[in-house]
Amino acid sequence: MRYKIMFFFVALLSLGFLTQDVYGASPNDQYEETDEIIPGKVLAILRDEQEVLETSGGDYIQKIQVLKVKLLKGPDKGQLIEVYNTTDGIMGTSLDAKVGDELYCRIERDEKGNIVRGYIDKVKRDRYLILLVVIFILLTLGIGRLQGLKTLITLGITIVGVYYMLRGIINGQDPILISILVSLVVTIITMFIIGGFNRKAISAIIGTLSGVLIAGIIALIVGYYGSLSGLGTTEAQMLLFATDTLQLDFKGILFASILLGTLGAVMDVCMSISSSITELKSNNPLMSVGQLFKSGMNIGKDVMGTMSNTLILAYAGTSLCLMLLFMVNDMSFAHIINMDQISTEIVRAMAGTIGLIISIPITAIVSALLAKTDYDAM
Repeated sequence: MRYKIMFFFVALLSLGFLTQDVYGASPNDQYEETDEIIPGKVLAILRDEQEVLETSGGDYIQKIQVLKVKLLKGPDKGQLIEVYNTTDGIMGTSLDAKVGDELYCRIERDEKGNIVRGYIDKVKRDRYLILLVVIFILLTLGIGRLQGLKTLITLGITIVGVYYMLRGIINGQDPILISILVSLVVTIITMFIIGGFNRKAISAIIGTLSGVLIAGIIALIVGYYGSLSGLGTTEAQMLLFATDTLQLDFKGILFASILLGTLGAVMDVCMSISSSITELKSNNPLMSVGQLFKSGMNIGKDVMGTMSNTLILAYAGTSLCLMLLFMVNDMSFAHIINMDQISTEIVRAMAGTIGLIISIPITAIVSALLAKTDYDAM
């Protein structure tokens, strides 16, 4: 018990030290200082007009708003400025501003540094996101109690681990190596905090790392022979053109994304199997390794169906608009699956699912052996 408390305390301290650099200077603060994007609140609408524009593609309505906005942050806090908002009626992201809205405004200054005018950059959404996070934390603690607190701590450690992985990739570190390291650390800490220092957690760790590494290896092999560039997504292409001074390994980044995408589901399956086998052995100490393995496989088969669907649906959900685009343009199946972007998503989904499936027998046999050894030692 003493060692559990010590580990729990050390993990909490580690999270505190790591987050000092994470929250020292937020990306939003840096963005606002360099690009003069300042939050403001709409106090009044000075002008609200519509006009019909004729183009070769047809007529559409353009809406022009002039807003009186009070700046909420920075050296000009409290100053009232005019902010222009133009919507074209085409893009779904167009904003129809109302009194009371909080927005981010892009500021223009004259040679003396005085604000000339502003334009709407985006909606200020952080308060709603913070509320959503608070609800999540309260529900986790209210329902999970101590286990909920452990869940939040492991989630925080995971977020910090992912952050440092991203920083490492930007700083030129090998994405494959650093993603494996982060997966290893996150898995070990999560399993020991959630499951405790026991053979159940050890078997879940072994099963998880085996499944995730196998998924990564499969992705590397298929990516090599399929000539996947790692630039199959719009985000990767934007990153390529946005980083003139950085030499990023996009194939390695693809590998890292598959590892992270698979890790959560595989951890869930492995802990479920390991916990079930440990409970079976506790209730029936006379069960043999073969019986425990068979029971673990039966449990794993049931979990496999739902978790495989979870992975596939998660990847399909992120590509929903893309799939709709293909259907609208009536593209052939052969043309679709050979596109770099679609091939990448298929490899991502299939490699993750294969890794999850392979982790089931590995976890079952390791859990059965460790549970039997534990009982024999007792």
